[in-house]
Amino acid sequence: MILAVVGVAACARASGPDGSPAPAAGSGGAVADAPAARPVAVAPPPPRADPLTVARMEEVQRIVQEGAAPSRLSRVVAEYTGEPASLVARRTALAALRTERDRSVRLAALLAAARAPGANPDDDPLWPDLVEALAETWAPGNTAGGRRRMLREKDPRMRLLLVSSLAVYAGSNRGLSDMTIPQRRALRGELMSLYPKLPPRPRQQIDAFTARINVNARGTL
Repeated sequence: MILAVVGVAACARASGPDGSPAPAAGSGGAVADAPAARPVAVAPPPPRADPLTVARMEEVQRIVQEGAAPSRLSRVVAEYTGEPASLVARRTALAALRTERDRSVRLAALLAAARAPGANPDDDPLWPDLVEALAETWAPGNTAGGRRRMLREKDPRMRLLLVSSLAVYAGSNRGLSDMTIPQRRALRGELMSLYPKLPPRPRQQIDAFTARINVNARGTL
C-alpha cells in the first residue's frame, strides 16, 4: 500500500479584544499548533491486463457475437492449450460449446476441442471440464460409436478423454438409467481391457463406475 501524506495548510486568525488580528507566531503572541497531517492510504493502480489474455477473450466474444459456430469455439479450446494467458478464453469457449443443442454437433466439436497432440491432461486446468462436458453429451444413441472410437483411438489424450467421459457418464444416475445391463457389462469389459495402461485418475473413474453397477446388480441402489 502506498502512503501519501496529504497536508492541509490552514491558518485561523483570532481577533483580539480591540478587533485587531492576533499576533503571528514568532511575534510574542501564542498561536495554537495546527493539527498534524495524517497519512492517507491510497490503493495501488489495478494491474494491467495481459495483452494476450485480452486478445484471446476478444476473439471468443467475436465468435459468440457472430453466431457461436462450434467449429470456431472448439478451435480456440484446442489450439491455445498450454497457454496460461488463454485459459479464461478457453473456458469461455467451452462454456459456449456446452450450450449447443444439437447433440451430434456438440459431440463432434468437443472431441475436436480436445485435439491437442502432446499436451498432458494433467497439465491442462481445463481437462476436468472437458471430461464433464463430454460425459454430459453421451446418450443411448451415441455411446456405441464412442466405445468403438475409444478402443481404436491412437492419440493418448483423446483416448483418455473417451475413457474418462464414458466412465463418468455410465456411472452417473443418467447413465445407469440410459444403459441396459448388457451395455454396462460390455463397457466395463472394454474399460478393463485398457485399465492396466491408464493413469490414476481414469482408473479411479472406472472404479467408481464398476462399484456403482455392482451395487445396482445387487438391487441396493
